[in-house]
Amino acid sequence: MKNKASLLLHLLLLIIVIVELAGRITDVIYLEYPVKPLIMPWMAAFFLLFRKKKSLTVPALLAFFFSWAGDIFLMFSERNELFFYAGVGGFFLAQLCYIYVFFRFSETGERGYLQQHPFVGLLFIAYVAGIYILLLPGLEGIMRPIILLYALSLIGMSMMALNRKGRVNRTSYLLVFIGSLLFVISDSLIAVDRFHGGIPLGGFWVMLTYIPAQYLIMRGLTLEE
Repeated sequence: MKNKASLLLHLLLLIIVIVELAGRITDVIYLEYPVKPLIMPWMAAFFLLFRKKKSLTVPALLAFFFSWAGDIFLMFSERNELFFYAGVGGFFLAQLCYIYVFFRFSETGERGYLQQHPFVGLLFIAYVAGIYILLLPGLEGIMRPIILLYALSLIGMSMMALNRKGRVNRTSYLLVFIGSLLFVISDSLIAVDRFHGGIPLGGFWVMLTYIPAQYLIMRGLTLEE
């Protein structure tokens, strides 16, 4: 029964992804209006059906909800900059939820990878510092602290995904960590495209990395025991 449900859900996701990416690559942005709002509800539905650890449910669903809110607001960011701020706020809260989930829940009770190798964290800090310096000339006023705060939450999320190594089963760790890296890439593309210079087919590349990012994180969490 669950195998059939998984197949049907994945077919639905495939349709969502095809329509979304088609709209991006053809620059017919209205194609995304009926499908983009379905991405995170799909993640939530799959998670609820297949999760193993029930204690993850509330914080994971909150992360999916705030991501969904961020998706909705960003859809209208070209009409009014306030929607962009709201979208960043939604994803900021989503990153905080992911940080909580990645740090709080463990299968082994062991210290995480970054707790044992703290200097590895410097690579993440160097990356976020480099991106911020690249963007700084294009940031004005309140955008400077907003983007810095969000960048720190985003890189903190990926660091906590790495920190799960040794604390959860290997498959769960790998899926979540790879997903977190794709999330960093996706949001970096958004920032560079908006504040540094237009990226050819920027929206396409953003969604091509964003959807797998959320999917891999969600699938990794369903496998945590």
